[in-house]
Amino acid sequence: MQSDLPDDVLSDEPIMPEVQIKPNKAIPITIGVCLILGSLLVGFFALSNLTTGTVSADEADALADSLNIQGANLTGSDVTDYFDELQNKSYFTTLGIIESLAAIVLLVGGALMIMGRRQGVWVGAGGAGLMLVDAVVGMIILAGVESPDPLLSLSMKFVSAFFIGCGLFCLALPFIPLLLASGRAALK
Repeated sequence: MQSDLPDDVLSDEPIMPEVQIKPNKAIPITIGVCLILGSLLVGFFALSNLTTGTVSADEADALADSLNIQGANLTGSDVTDYFDELQNKSYFTTLGIIESLAAIVLLVGGALMIMGRRQGVWVGAGGAGLMLVDAVVGMIILAGVESPDPLLSLSMKFVSAFFIGCGLFCLALPFIPLLLASGRAALK
């Protein structure tokens, strides 16, 4: 039997038609908005660290009282001395600078993701990497300062642990569009 149809049409094997992947621009836009919100949060922490001066006696007493309720044995002067030593080790300035850079990079990464640019993935991941560096540097500086009570240093280390969690979340976030075919198609 002769026909004008190609041979593969007459074969018994089923042929799967190619499905066109439609770009879903909502995926990178959502990720971009999340990165921008994260940059605002990190920027707030940066501003807080850069404007931290000496701890007032009232603040030190309040912090000592709250930790004493949990079993610490601190006075306001112990807390003031601890924060002064952190200030002398440039703890707040160093973290403020790293967090400022991370906030700017996350903001740019989020904007690039909203614009649908593939570079936003790598820029956003770079901002998250800076957040992880911030947490590690914070832990290193805290390890070099003698705390008058373990609860005081533990509360400061919880902040660094929070930044590790945020950094890991922000590190994974920009890669979500690359995992989904419609997200990949939406990035240029």
